[in-house]
Amino acid sequence: MTDPDAPASFVRRRRPREGIRDTWRPHPFWTAIFGNVEPVEVEIGPGDGSFLITAAAQRPQTNFLGIERSRARARRLAIQVARSGAPRVRVLHANAECVIRTLIPPDSVAAYHVYFPDPWPKRRHTARRLFTTDLIARLADTLVPGGCLSLATDVYGYMRLIHTRVMALHRFRRFDVGPPHPGLDTGFARKYRARGRTIYSGSYRRCDPSPDSPNVSLE
Repeated sequence: MTDPDAPASFVRRRRPREGIRDTWRPHPFWTAIFGNVEPVEVEIGPGDGSFLITAAAQRPQTNFLGIERSRARARRLAIQVARSGAPRVRVLHANAECVIRTLIPPDSVAAYHVYFPDPWPKRRHTARRLFTTDLIARLADTLVPGGCLSLATDVYGYMRLIHTRVMALHRFRRFDVGPPHPGLDTGFARKYRARGRTIYSGSYRRCDPSPDSPNVSLE
């Protein structure tokens, strides 16, 4: 759900491409982990696993990696994944920022999903926010051309900040993946809607500017 009073640059939509398989190239890093050459999507902070397990059931030809910082949540999620019987889901207990910056190869991820990251609203805690300019650049580096970054949060100010930083990089265009947006059916989304909160979502497609058009943006 997008705020109706937001500027046009925040709400304008782009039609997605038909799929990612035309730009997907198998990478040995992922082949070693999943044992196949299918596209890989990464969820940062999968929480109760609502998105991860549902998406794996709906798209059995896609590999999914959930990176969870909490040891207890990662353990619970691994048990849920095992019970679900989803063969192409892996759970990694780690700091996602570290993994993305140091382990994930360039041009190797079909999509990133980040739903309801901690907004760290207090000023003294803002340095802990996930969406720094450096990390957004690394997300772009590790996505394949045309790869997708999908987001959702119940904090309008945080969505605005993320949108501004993503678009300032000039390596993404916003587009409409829905309805429904995949972040609107997670455990947090259902809980927040029950409390009457508004959910803000967005999806961005990597589209690096050509040398003749160095400032691709919706602004």
